[in-house]
Formats: sequence, structure tokens, C-alpha cells
Amino acid sequence: MSKANSLPAGELALPFACILVVSTLFTAGLWPFNPFPRNQVTWLTTGKGLQFGDHGVVFSREPVKRTMPKDASSCALTIRVQPDAVSRGASGTLIGIYTADNTSQFRLMQWRDFLLIRKDYRDTNNRFKTTEVDLEHAFVNTEPVSFTITLGPEGNVAYRNGIRAAGTTRVGLSCVDFAGQLVLGDSATIDNAWRGNILDLALYDRELTPQEIASKYASWNGKQTDQGPSGEQHLVAQYAFNQGSGQVVHGVPGSAPDLYIPQIFKVPHKKMLMWPWEESHDKLEFRDIVINIFGFVPFGFVFAAYLTWNRNVSRAMFITILCGAAISLTIEILQEYIPGRDSGILDIITNTSGTFLGALIFRWAPMQNLAAKLLDFLRSGEQISES
Repeated sequence: MSKANSLPAGELALPFACILVVSTLFTAGLWPFNPFPRNQVTWLTTGKGLQFGDHGVVFSREPVKRTMPKDASSCALTIRVQPDAVSRGASGTLIGIYTADNTSQFRLMQWRDFLLIRKDYRDTNNRFKTTEVDLEHAFVNTEPVSFTITLGPEGNVAYRNGIRAAGTTRVGLSCVDFAGQLVLGDSATIDNAWRGNILDLALYDRELTPQEIASKYASWNGKQTDQGPSGEQHLVAQYAFNQGSGQVVHGVPGSAPDLYIPQIFKVPHKKMLMWPWEESHDKLEFRDIVINIFGFVPFGFVFAAYLTWNRNVSRAMFITILCGAAISLTIEILQEYIPGRDSGILDIITNTSGTFLGALIFRWAPMQNLAAKLLDFLRSGEQISES
């Protein structure tokens, strides 16, 4: 196909198409254009618990400090939550415990009806590794559910609603993982917001017995008085979320760090250009990967057409791919400053792949012939309007 027959109508049509496609990509990649969104955390009207909306976060400015020696091997964490949904798309981080050296030290996450238990640690080569355990059917409908994780001489055990969950021993946690700053309702490093209510949270410096865990669950459901750990000498921090108002959540005992509800939503330690294995589960779903690929196909097509027909560039396909990668990189860097978006390398890979696919489609002879007919149609319409 000759360039000469296409230029008159294409000189304006293709540049306009390029501008339109690029504008659409930036709009989709940076929406919503709000670097200071409202933090969607409110007290429940029942007077006990916090409700987390689409983007809500609560965090401590000071770390949880253990009362036992650092080498102590017994401790426990209990949390009671109520998710907004358990179907497709329901995901997010319930709680994270992090330090300056390891911002993903420990976290509990929801993915559909799964409870995900995650721990990041450094291996012998000082590289971060992740251990994980997934509890299937941990969430049922939108009912309140309690989880307890105990660490003791026999290993790590997880309980759901006071009952030991099968296949959850030897998670690989240590009590050091329960010492650090707290973040609730989202991750400390990415926007992995969770929707629902957090009703209770407690950390102990000793392993809870099955009887104590069952008793605590029964007390939550109002069936009996809590006969849990006696005294507070082993209670590191507990948050009953029963204040009903205010921007600060106080814990017990007095040494427990306060939790803060900021006015503006912001991920505490957001990462720029995360590696694919650091992404949340929903970003790794096939549907989202396909959207990120095909979203850049139009750019690859129209930009390759513009460079080939309007500019007569010899290496149009290669330059198009570089431009697609550059646009994707720019979007991902800017997403660092938008709390509701995540900055990741996976998007750059998929976007660049989409650009390559679009340029490849343009080089397909039947597609070039179809595009030529469209440009000829535009040219004929231009000639009619001039006459």
C-alpha cells in the first residue's frame, strides 16, 4: 500500500487519533485525579467497631513493644472482623505489622472467601522472601468472624471462630513478626484497601490455649463472660474500638500505642514500581492482565500508522514500542502520588506487550488495507466539503 494515497486525509486524522488515544490512556491510568482523598473510616453506630470504605486506613505511629524477651517463642494475635463481601472482587489487607526494615513483615488479607496469612523475611542472601498460608472458606457471607493465630513450641496454629483450622500449623511465623507498627484496613506499601468492619484486635506475649480461644469467641457472641488470659501481664495491646468518636483509638494497657484515623487517605509506605510478585492478588488476575494488555493495543496501532504513513519512519514498530513503554512508565511513576493507585512494573510489561500487539496488527496486510479504505473515505468526504 502506498503512502501517497493516504497522506492528504491522514495528516490530520492520525495525529488526532494519537492525541486522543494518549489522552485516554493517561486519564484511565491516573483516575481519579485526587492526591488528597478523604479517609473513609467511620465509627459504627452500634458504638463498637470501625467501618472501612473503599479507601480507609488506620495506623500506629509507634511500634507495638513486646513485654517478653525478644527470643521468646510464645505469642498470639486475635482479630474479629466483618467483611462487606466475599464474592469476586472482595479483597484487601485486614491488618499489617511492619518495621522500617521490613514494611511487609506480617499481614492478614482477604481474597474472596480466603484468609491469606503472609510473612516477608530476608534469606541468607539478604533477599526478601514470602511465606504464605491460605485458609479456604474462612469468610461466609458477611457474617462477623474471628481469627486467632498462636505461636508456641509446637509451631503456628490458626483458629477460626474458636475452632482450630486444619492444615495451618508451621506457618513459619515468629513472635518478632508481631512486633512493629500497625496498619489496619490497608497495606503499608500498596493500596490494597479492605472493605468491612474491624471489631476487635489484641496481641499477647504468650500462646493462648484452645480453651481460652473458644472462651473469647463465646464472649464475642454474648454467650458467656470472657474467661480468656487472666491478668494483663501478657497482654501487649488490645483495641476494643468502643470509643464511638474521635480520630484516635486508645488501647490497653497504657503501653499500647494509639491508633490514628487520618483525615486524608494515604498508604503509609507506598512503593514505587513494585515487582510483579509484590502485587496484590486482584492485580494478578487474568482479567486485569488482559485489560492492561489490550488497553494499549489502540496506541500501538495508531502510533505505528502515524510514524509509517505520516512520517515515513523506517523503524516505526520499534519506536512505537519504546514510546508505549515510556508512556506506561510515566503513568506508573505518577501513580505513586495518587493514593488510590498502585505503581508496578507488571503494568509496564503488560502495557508494552499491548503496544507491540497493536503495532503488529497494523503491519498485518488486511488491516493496512482496511485502514487505507477508511482514510480514502475521509479524504473523499473532505473533498466533497471543499466543493
